[in-house]
Amino acid sequence: MLEAYRKTREKELETDISHSQWYRWNERYIKTYKQILGGRFSSKILDLGCGADYFSKTCRLQEYEAEGVDIDTIDFERDDLPYPDATFQVVHFNAVLEHIANPDTILKEIKRILKPGGVVIINVPNWQIDYKNFYNDPTHKKPYTPKSLRWLCQMYGFKVIFLEPALICHPLANFNWRLPNFLKWRMSSLVKGGSKSILAVAEKI
Repeated sequence: MLEAYRKTREKELETDISHSQWYRWNERYIKTYKQILGGRFSSKILDLGCGADYFSKTCRLQEYEAEGVDIDTIDFERDDLPYPDATFQVVHFNAVLEHIANPDTILKEIKRILKPGGVVIINVPNWQIDYKNFYNDPTHKKPYTPKSLRWLCQMYGFKVIFLEPALICHPLANFNWRLPNFLKWRMSSLVKGGSKSILAVAEKI
């Protein structure tokens, strides 16, 4: 049932948004990641939970070495990833973690396939801000808050180097990210073009 839902939703998304719009949207993500990471956003890049694979395709257009993998070939809760140790500099994990009931296997696998000093980029809904809508998606299984996401990364041996509202190419991003914690999350959800999600970057140590 969940596989049928995913395929139906992807078809709806591709109908709602043109291919060129998908590429422009992913260009904004890449620009934001480069702003945060500088030269550390570099090849080789893996997009976990890639869907229609627009992120890695956009990366390749910008001359990064990148590929994507999704749940149609790998069970993220049970399977090992089909890559040798220390293969990737960046693992992109956008809007996937909240769909996984037990993230133990996938987080261990992400750490294994990252190079020393490599990073995982995680984007999840912020339960504290958007709890009323979280389970409107029947494939959502596990909610996160900024604090719980930070603890989760640390539990699996990652060093969190960035954890802020997911303001992607937003003109107020730098201002918002400097606000106190009690204010920034609510403010980011209220501004035009804002976000109710968490963007985290964690380093393999």
